[in-house]
Order: sequence, then C-alpha cells, then structure tokens
Amino acid sequence: MTPLAIGATIGPTAWAYSEIDRILDAGRLGAPLKTSSVSAAPSIKDATAIAAIRLYTRAKPAPQGSIRVYEVKLEPFHAAPIALHEELRIRMLAGASLAPLIREYWLPTGVWQLKEILAPNFRIVRETAPSTERDTYVRRWVHYNQDRARARAL
Repeated sequence: MTPLAIGATIGPTAWAYSEIDRILDAGRLGAPLKTSSVSAAPSIKDATAIAAIRLYTRAKPAPQGSIRVYEVKLEPFHAAPIALHEELRIRMLAGASLAPLIREYWLPTGVWQLKEILAPNFRIVRETAPSTERDTYVRRWVHYNQDRARARAL
C-alpha cells in the first residue's frame, strides 16, 4: 500500500467504487451520495478491522502488517453498517430484493457494530500504527459476523 502524504486532502475517486456503491446511491433519497464521498472509521481499532475485512480473501489473505492507518480530519455526513455491502452483493447475484438493505444502509434502525463514516473528503493528519490482530479479533470476526447475521435477517 502506498503511503499517503501528511496534510493531503483525499476526495472520492471513481475507480474506488463498486456496483454495490452505485446501487446504494440509486436508493438514496437526496445527496450526498456514497460515490461522491470517502469513507473512514470511528477508531484505529475499527479502521484496522475494516481494512482487514475488505482486504481478506481466502486465496490470498492480506497480512495485518500490510495495513496502513491514518488519523484524518473530516466532516462526516453519514455512518453506515459495512456488513450490508456483502449481503447486497450476495442478494444481487441471487436476484433477490435489495430494498430493505439499501434502506437500512441509509437509515439504520438496528444496532450495528462496525460502521463506515462517509464524508465529502478528509485531510491526512498523521499515520498511526494499526491495531494488532489480537486487538481487532473480536471486531473483525465476532462483531462483523454478528452484523452479517443481522443483515441476512433483513
């Protein structure tokens, strides 16, 4: 992962968004949209856990040491459960209804453990050490799987 420059302002980039992000935007009532924002996490522990979840594949698991975490300055406009992304992908492939998941992403009613914070951009304050695997284990494997079960039930 390429280091980010301290003081740099990071905004949205088109290549960073998936079909799921565009589906979420189609279900948004009003702006700002996910594809015109950047995402962050509320803590170093959450940022490390979310990065590990997003980087993980069975074929090529990313080592915890490859994760870079930054303290950022931002003005958030939304906090949304990250577990809904995977459930949206599964349902989209199955041709199932996405509406309950999209609604929950934009207007969360449940208690969600891991959330992404959306903002129009953020400024890099400093790089910080990521949390250890031990410190993120519960967030990454227990809390995220609880959120995934909650998403499947919608």
